Amino acid sequence: MATSGRQRIAYVDWLRTLAMVGVFAIHVCEVFNPWDEWHIRNAERSRVLGEIVVLMAPWIMPLFILLAGLSAWYSLSHRSNAAYVAQRVSRVLVPLVVGTLLLVPPQVYLERRLRGQFQGSFLAFLPHFFDGIYPRGNFSWHHLWFLAHLFAYSIIALPLFRYLRSENGRKWLARLVRFSGGRFGLLWLALPLILERQLLWGVAPERHMLTSDWSNHALLFVAYVYGYVLAAQAGLGRAIDAQWRRALALASVTTGLLVVGTWTDVLPGKLPPPYSGVYLAFWTLYAVGAWAWMVAVLGMGRRWLTRETAALGYAREVGYGLYVVHQPIIVAVAFVVVQQRAGVAVKFAELLVLSVVGTVLATELLRRVPVVRGALGFSHSGSLTRR
Repeated sequence: MATSGRQRIAYVDWLRTLAMVGVFAIHVCEVFNPWDEWHIRNAERSRVLGEIVVLMAPWIMPLFILLAGLSAWYSLSHRSNAAYVAQRVSRVLVPLVVGTLLLVPPQVYLERRLRGQFQGSFLAFLPHFFDGIYPRGNFSWHHLWFLAHLFAYSIIALPLFRYLRSENGRKWLARLVRFSGGRFGLLWLALPLILERQLLWGVAPERHMLTSDWSNHALLFVAYVYGYVLAAQAGLGRAIDAQWRRALALASVTTGLLVVGTWTDVLPGKLPPPYSGVYLAFWTLYAVGAWAWMVAVLGMGRRWLTRETAALGYAREVGYGLYVVHQPIIVAVAFVVVQQRAGVAVKFAELLVLSVVGTVLATELLRRVPVVRGALGFSHSGSLTRR
């Protein structure tokens, strides 16, 4: 993957765009997910829509952050440490702060209104946004947790990333390539993910809190480093090209087992007790499936998503903004839709269409306002060619 060329860049940008579509789909389905309690919830739930969330959850955000790690390689290839940190501040930290203050309060307000926890106007609610930490309180960064994690990883991993560019670092990467071409191929790279899930989930379940989300930190940080390493070593790219079909087969098996678990009501509401044999087996399956899907998706992207098109160019321009804006739009539309008298299918279709249109329109509007465009990161292209 270290080789240059627009084909390499195109497949990464395509995957980033498709991952954004996946996250959007998950958040629409969450409104009807019977196994989760999202910000806005429909009274009637759908197991089919819940399955979409369950099946994509193990790998979609790790893939997102793996692609961010891959982009970091290109960014550091022509930036000093100071310039890189400055870019992370303007591109990640500033949108996190501004987005938390502008885009999250309306979401919390609509949730409180729908649940009967607040009766006043939005302006009356605003001072209460800072009352306690969500979900008991109101203050939250909601979907922008990803930016908080990404900024922290960018700073923490910087010394490691610089080391991997040194002579000794390149030797370690060469060993990694040799291992990846061996008997178990890329599968052995799932080992850190297996261990962290088995060890940490029981003591640090998912919270999306930067100071306590240690299980997810371990999973996502490893994925971030893996992305950087994949960009640094062309040999790993060749390993993915050779092994992605096997990874897809393995990923399909793990997904099939998850389907059995959800349809028999074993998952996700009845996870086994921490550190039991079933617990260790489940998180092994989860981690292996997550890594297998990442390898499979990367392989398919490298194989088929190599064309430069007008659609990809547009996605590069608006992709970052779509992520920042999409959830407030979904929450606002869902607030209205769930109060209607209609079946799940009608509500889902209505929510999906209106949310897509609303997100695109909001993104186009906001990126035309100079101050907002810079503060929310709309002015930054998602393309590796411009990093």
